[in-house]
Amino acid sequence: MSDMKQKIIQKFNVELGSDLKGLEKIYEFHQRLNLQKNEIEKSLSMASSEAPSKVKVVIQSVERISIEFEQLGKCSEKFRSSIQEITSEKGSNLDIQEIINTISYLDKSLAYLHFIKYVENISDEIQASLAANDDESTISLYTNLTDISCQLQLSTCHYLVNYVRDTLHFWHNLIKDKLSKEYNDILKALKWPFCGNNSNAINTYTPETLTKFKILTEYLLHLQLPADSTKPVVTSVLLTDFTPVSLPISLMVRPLRQRFIYHFKGSKLTNRQDKPEWFFTQILTWIKDHVQWVQKNVQPVANSIGFNHMDMKVEFMQALVQLAVEKLHSELSVVQYDDALFAHLVDEALGFERELRDTLLYPPTQPATVFVLTQAHIFVKWINTEKKYATEKMDAILSSSTAWKRILNSDADDMKVTECADAFLSLLTTISDRYKHLPQPGHRLQFLELQLEQIDDWRIRLLQLLHETHEDPLTSLMPCILNTLHYVATVLEEWGVTVHFLQLYFFKKQFEAVESATLEGSDMTESVGEVEGSVFDDAVALLRRLEKELINEISDSVALDVKARSRPYRTDKWFAMQSVKEVVSLSVTSSGYSMFQELATKLNLLYDALALPLFNQAWKSLASQFDQFLLEEVVLVNHFNTGGAEQLEYDIFRNLFPLFGLYINKPESYFPLIKEACILLNILLGSAMLLIEALNNDDETAGKEILADIGIHKMSPELALKVLGTRTDITYV
Repeated sequence: MSDMKQKIIQKFNVELGSDLKGLEKIYEFHQRLNLQKNEIEKSLSMASSEAPSKVKVVIQSVERISIEFEQLGKCSEKFRSSIQEITSEKGSNLDIQEIINTISYLDKSLAYLHFIKYVENISDEIQASLAANDDESTISLYTNLTDISCQLQLSTCHYLVNYVRDTLHFWHNLIKDKLSKEYNDILKALKWPFCGNNSNAINTYTPETLTKFKILTEYLLHLQLPADSTKPVVTSVLLTDFTPVSLPISLMVRPLRQRFIYHFKGSKLTNRQDKPEWFFTQILTWIKDHVQWVQKNVQPVANSIGFNHMDMKVEFMQALVQLAVEKLHSELSVVQYDDALFAHLVDEALGFERELRDTLLYPPTQPATVFVLTQAHIFVKWINTEKKYATEKMDAILSSSTAWKRILNSDADDMKVTECADAFLSLLTTISDRYKHLPQPGHRLQFLELQLEQIDDWRIRLLQLLHETHEDPLTSLMPCILNTLHYVATVLEEWGVTVHFLQLYFFKKQFEAVESATLEGSDMTESVGEVEGSVFDDAVALLRRLEKELINEISDSVALDVKARSRPYRTDKWFAMQSVKEVVSLSVTSSGYSMFQELATKLNLLYDALALPLFNQAWKSLASQFDQFLLEEVVLVNHFNTGGAEQLEYDIFRNLFPLFGLYINKPESYFPLIKEACILLNILLGSAMLLIEALNNDDETAGKEILADIGIHKMSPELALKVLGTRTDITYV
């Protein structure tokens, strides 16, 4: 029974909860129990007709539940009575709660006063330590106060937080003044900085001096104020990206800063607008002269006290770079109206950046001079200046008297590189070097567009030069221009797959996808597909198209010159020539001397004038034209007796092919038509008659198979019949 009572009480607790106002739920609970009772009774009445044994069990359960329900009702009445008694004593409970609240308030106030007293005790101890010149105890107490200040940052006791912060700043300033004086004295003993008269004093100090320097460095590192309690004083918006350096580095840079201000501000002779390289070089020199010493003697101190996250070498470099940034910013505001001074200052700033990043390994995440140049108004001026000087440089390149002179370079002799091509690529490389350190992809893409504009402008200028010349293509500027086009296009293709330009291509596609998605109102991810190609694809395509046109023009010109010497050869008496049996030995047909000599001369000129890849394109085009020409203008318009056929074969195999054989292997494979015509003209008469009969069967497939058996693969059966019809020993209708 006691177990049942506990269950009932537990059931009430679950249903009613601990809130006194929740007693109203007892009526809902009572109704719910009645509903359960009624449902059980209904189920019992339904089940009694089907399973009497089950009904009996259910009835027993219902009776048990009914008893439990009555007990719950009694307990609820007792519980209600108890609640009423308690609520009747509400007035006295409120008095007790008020007393408790007062005690709690007084307890918190006492803790507040104890905390203030604790802070005051630390202040008294710091004061005593300072008076006794006990730097170690002073720093130890200061770090305790710093920890307290950090722990209070999230506290809602704002006055207490401000009191501790103000106390911390008060002692920080006093201790910093004292230690700074000692630190400056020890730096002088070390003969820091190592420049001027002290340039050779880097290892002349005593070990005791160095030990004291390291101890003071440790103290100053502990003296750092918490990052969230300091408000750095920034004199320029440009300097907001520079994080404050540690106290030791700040004190070490101070004498260098003073020297910098002395030499590069005001009316000193060293402060010249036309010589920005002086102050940039000075900063780089100071970094090179001191950074290793800082790494060797300051970084281990920071590591020993758990400040491994602080890179003292980078902080030292950053503090000096900040000087250069401040100076650059002040100079730009003056020289931006003078193109020559502006361009020179930008050049030196970019050179300074390259030296920092590439040689001194200044981290790319740290700001330097480039971000000064990317301010909106300065960047626009920079881009326009780059375009102006690039255009002037291009004019100078193309107007040079040696622009089309070849550069003797054993690595690229086959390319026949001209000074024009080399100088233009150097111009593009210089532009790339100037903007590759820019942190923002958008800025780099603007410079890329400038490069692409220069490439297109350069192509148009070359076209203008071509239109101005009316000489023989092979002896004019055309081969030099063609070599230049080919070399530049080849180099641009190689550049396109480098990391620098692949990244730019990716960014370009991203920007285009964003613009497209914005205009169409679609999701950007749907617009970004797989990135293939390079930034130079369009430019190279235009260069290659012009290259192809010029190759065809030169090839056609050479072909016309050769064909002009071919009339005696084309009109020779091929039907009445002596056979090999009637002469001692065959030689080149006399009527073909002039034509073959012209061809040999032109091939040699092409080989000397064009880059090897271009020459390969030219002779292939020439071979294709000459192959067609010999078939149509020599074979198909003449008739050949046995001697004529033998003579033609001799001219082709013993003279034409060897001419091309000087430059390629297996030249006969590039003259399939004339080679196959020689085969048809020289096969035995019986074989020729059978071949004609087989080809006249109107079965093209069978005809091609028969021709293939005798080595004819290029000619169609119809063309083969025409060639066979030129034989005088065959009556062909």
